[in-house]
Amino acid sequence: MRQILTAATPGTKIAYLFLFLLIGLITAGTLIPLILLIPGLSNGGELTSIYVGAAIQSVFAIALPAFFIAALTHPAPTRYLKIGKSGRMTEKVILALLLFLFSYLFASFLSQWNKGISLPQSLSGIEQAMRSMEDAALETTDLLLSVDTIGGLLLNLLIVAGFAALSEELFFRGALQQLLQEKFRNGHAAVWVAAFIFSIVHFQFYGFLPRLFLGALLGYLFLYTRNLWIPILFHFINNATVLVISYFWRDAGWLRKMEEMPVTLPFVAGAVASLLLTFLLFWSYNKKTATRSKPTDNSV
Repeated sequence: MRQILTAATPGTKIAYLFLFLLIGLITAGTLIPLILLIPGLSNGGELTSIYVGAAIQSVFAIALPAFFIAALTHPAPTRYLKIGKSGRMTEKVILALLLFLFSYLFASFLSQWNKGISLPQSLSGIEQAMRSMEDAALETTDLLLSVDTIGGLLLNLLIVAGFAALSEELFFRGALQQLLQEKFRNGHAAVWVAAFIFSIVHFQFYGFLPRLFLGALLGYLFLYTRNLWIPILFHFINNATVLVISYFWRDAGWLRKMEEMPVTLPFVAGAVASLLLTFLLFWSYNKKTATRSKPTDNSV
């Protein structure tokens, strides 16, 4: 298979990546019930089943397919996936942290806006089905956020934030985005197509726009820093922030107000400012990087 994939087109490699994902889903679906038979886990309840399912799917359906496609197409898979060391890591980490802060308000605006979208009456059946899927996902999320012990919080940070960030960035940025860039010969197209797929495979229409924006942020972080650990860090912080805020301030009035904030003119103005700051941060970093990469003229 290595010989076939090494000489294959980027489109064929992408097809194999999703084939490996399908095989991984089938494998995970077989393993999860068996693992839940282990003494100590069999009586763990619904929350234990969610943790085991999330961890197994992260490894077998998301992370391993990305590594397999890299290993079967490149002699140095970790170098291809860009999960090794690279220069100026402190600067790149600061970029990720600032980007999270600057983009947060616009992402919140997209979330509120997306929640209020209604489909035409002719598509009411589709809307009903999507809202049912959304409600089911919300039930799982609420169950995860209901933990009230430090152990539960740490387990959430490990599986919901850590495993998800690592596995999804390996798949969507490390593997898929790079293959799309090989296909389109355009980094921007690769970022947005990967972000679209990243958002749509979560099957949550009423979270599609903020997740599309998140995917684009992660994609550009990977495109400009050329190190997968940076979008992994951003992804982890994004997930962990929700978990930590919910754990410590679940019943706080200000949190409920933020979650139910209407789309008003000041909110829109703040969101526009947030988007501009996000763009300027990327532009400044990219310009600085391009300046460093220019050859110096030592001629007399």
